[in-house]
Amino acid sequence: MWRLALALLLSLAGTATVPAQPAATAEPVQPAAEPAQRLAVDGTQFVLYRSDGRVLRSADLIGAELDLGGGEQLRIDAVRPDPDSRGGEVLLHRFSRRSGAGPWIEVCEADREGHREGFPVPGRFVDGRYERDAAHFALTCTGGAQAKCVRWGYRPWAQASDGQDLADLYAACVRMVRADYCGDGTATTRNGMPIDVYDRHGVQQPTDDAEFRFEAGWTRDGAVCVNHVRVPENLQLDALAARCPRLAAALGRRCDEATAAAAGAVLFNRSR
Repeated sequence: MWRLALALLLSLAGTATVPAQPAATAEPVQPAAEPAQRLAVDGTQFVLYRSDGRVLRSADLIGAELDLGGGEQLRIDAVRPDPDSRGGEVLLHRFSRRSGAGPWIEVCEADREGHREGFPVPGRFVDGRYERDAAHFALTCTGGAQAKCVRWGYRPWAQASDGQDLADLYAACVRMVRADYCGDGTATTRNGMPIDVYDRHGVQQPTDDAEFRFEAGWTRDGAVCVNHVRVPENLQLDALAARCPRLAAALGRRCDEATAAAAGAVLFNRSR
């Protein structure tokens, strides 16, 4: 089964042409009597630029099939504004995929609200580090870390109200959601774990829930210090020190929000 719990990285061709549907292909195809087209991603929506001057966006592309190469196809089945998004900036898509002439299968698993939706995110992760890259995008489902961070307001193409570039906060958020303390791609959380995420740039504010206490401060490379681990059954502090020597002197009571900020953290979280 093809799952996008994390993300599927796709390469965008500079130009592509298709008989009837938009396509993102590694090698442009040149069918007769069809205008050239270029597919891009703007925020969380697809944008198809046609050589006749028309510009089609995700809502115009419902039913379109994107050629992913290797006989794989992706279809946009539905598009709607995210009701939890400020200003309607995030668009939620329903996707299906198929291999060859096989049946169409929904891409996303149901999230906690029962929705099977996702969206494209511009850029890509290279060796675990997020990079802005107009030639690539990731598809992420709403149950995944990338989608959660975008929906919380950490949109890597945007800026916070104070002018802070959000790309670093987005990358830090993805590490934080996964409890990837070392920044080596190893997730130590588990589904359903509640977390309180906040920053100092006006995107998210901490809650006043007394059951939560400071967990860690984060950068795009992982945690800068860890007060307590999120899921002790998955990882203990002494095991974290052994796995990630750079954190050995920044664990337990030595880690609080002030210490994390002084160490360069751009994002913070609390957990039970």
